[in-house]
Amino acid sequence: MKRFFILAAITLYYCIAPAQTFNYNTTLTWQALPKTHAFSPENKSASAIGILDDRSIEYKFEGKELFVFTRYHRIFRINDDKGIEIYNKVYIPVSDGALITDLQARTVLPGGKVITIAKEKIKQIEENGRLYQLFAMEGVEKGAEVEYTYTTKKQAVFFGMEVYEAGSVPFEKIAFSLVVPSHLKFDAKGFNGFKLSTDSVINEKRIIVGYDEKIPEPQEEKYALRGPHLKRVEYKLSYNLSSSNNVRMNTWKEFAKRAFELYTTIGAKDEKPLNAFVSQIKMDNGGSEEAKIMAIENYIKSTINVDRELLGEDVGSIERIVKSKSANHTGIFRIYAAAFQKTGINYQIVFAGRRDQFPLDEELENWNRIDETIFYFPASNKYLSPVTAELRYPYIPHYWAGTKGLFLKGTTIGSFKTAIGSFNEIMMEPYESHAINMEATVRFDATLDTVLIHSSQILKGYGATAYRPIYTFLPKEKQEEITNEIVKAVAKGAIISNIKVENSLLSDFNDNKPLSISADLKTTDMVEQAGNKLLLKIGEVIGQQTEMYQEKPRQLPIELEYPHVLARKISVEIPAGYVVKNLKDLNMNVVFKEGDEMTMGFVSTHKQVGNMVEIEVTESYKRLKYPLTEFENFVKVINAAADFNKVIMVLEKK
Repeated sequence: MKRFFILAAITLYYCIAPAQTFNYNTTLTWQALPKTHAFSPENKSASAIGILDDRSIEYKFEGKELFVFTRYHRIFRINDDKGIEIYNKVYIPVSDGALITDLQARTVLPGGKVITIAKEKIKQIEENGRLYQLFAMEGVEKGAEVEYTYTTKKQAVFFGMEVYEAGSVPFEKIAFSLVVPSHLKFDAKGFNGFKLSTDSVINEKRIIVGYDEKIPEPQEEKYALRGPHLKRVEYKLSYNLSSSNNVRMNTWKEFAKRAFELYTTIGAKDEKPLNAFVSQIKMDNGGSEEAKIMAIENYIKSTINVDRELLGEDVGSIERIVKSKSANHTGIFRIYAAAFQKTGINYQIVFAGRRDQFPLDEELENWNRIDETIFYFPASNKYLSPVTAELRYPYIPHYWAGTKGLFLKGTTIGSFKTAIGSFNEIMMEPYESHAINMEATVRFDATLDTVLIHSSQILKGYGATAYRPIYTFLPKEKQEEITNEIVKAVAKGAIISNIKVENSLLSDFNDNKPLSISADLKTTDMVEQAGNKLLLKIGEVIGQQTEMYQEKPRQLPIELEYPHVLARKISVEIPAGYVVKNLKDLNMNVVFKEGDEMTMGFVSTHKQVGNMVEIEVTESYKRLKYPLTEFENFVKVINAAADFNKVIMVLEKK
């Protein structure tokens, strides 16, 4: 899909008048006599320190053709053996269509000696399908600095992004500059504290510069998304002053118009094969709109193979898709849109941001940030993801929900059909739709040294998304292997029998039937005999739990994959002649509220009726995101579950 928009952007350059080129000296300087740099005292314990990450983007004409040159300059200070291990080799990615030039690398030793890497020692390799230029840094030792610079050259595109601090070290300074011919006016925006200047014109060049400094060492933090919080700069071409001073280019309005036309235009040659295709979809014409949506999705996903890399001049043609039963991302959206139109379903195309990466920005129209596309249905207020084979309406990948998206609402002006684009929240299915529940009965065998468990894991909504595809896409033997591992979460090392899986079809997402995985387990690991007592490790029935301890201050807010509840009902049959001595240990209450509404909590209760102890455990996370101010409360809830996992029932002989 990106190819379409990049090609559309490239065609734009034919409207740009050439400008005289010249050498612009940026802040990226390569010192002839380098010295090691001072650094902040708080970074002395880091394995390595990023002294500088400086990037300069310059658009220049060569004849009538416009290219973009990006020069990188990086310096890293090495503090210990781990730092040596990280930076004694440097990998430089080679992008498609890009030429790497002016590559220089050297090691600067503490005493001032400089070891330059010879050009013949720079190798090109391929790893995991990607090309890299690789070179080993020589003489790297504690106190040394690794420094390298290179330039990439590629044909100009008019949308870009530079992301900083994606590694594992603190940085002293990061810098950015954008240099373009003066008749081109770009907009740029810094995120997460990255500071940018307004543009200035110097010697027929329009310049934007930016920087940030003292970026702390990133930490691995549970329940956090680092991507959206990385420092970055996005930029895009907004005006061509040689043709007009007041016509803004590459707007979201223009994007909406182009995208709508691309996805919804049905050619004359497409009509007949499309009608034949839609006629094969089994649906009740008098049925609900939702029933029609489900029927269309299930038919297309079981009939058409989606290959993102599929190429060809007519790859988006509905006629070809119907005939070949294969489509790329553009083609699959076209056939869905056409089927919805033919069956009278009201829909909107939505370009989704991603919570785990870099959200779309309404102010800066960076078309290259568009990647994920879904359908929205106003009547039901629900969504569909055509390219996600493992999901069904109304579920879309959870990182595409809970963030903003660009919604294209179709409209007609005279006889002309187009779309109006607006940003709105992509709503996630409600909290109560997502559950990881359990029901279990626990009893002893006649010898009292073995525990017999019948467990049912009951998964709803996003709680089932990791499991349901197993029973559609994997061979039978692999299904059985994974199901055994799922069941063993209740009791490791147990002997398992009578496994039963229910509601495993992908179409069961449509009405959120709970996926149930049940089994009988027999284990000796959960019980110990101590004199006249039986020690039952009842907490282990809920499975191993995450514990959270943070020595350093938390950097990022809490963000979950999805809000959810974990409800467990455990029935324990007490053997004749025994009594439970510590029932109170089964009761826990760690709950946090905002006003009268519970936002998260862990509650466990019990009651005994005759020889049966009924335990109910409810762990709830009603919100997708919690601010840093709620971190300590969140930790208490998480650790409460871990504490319950360690609870042991003490049964004493009367």
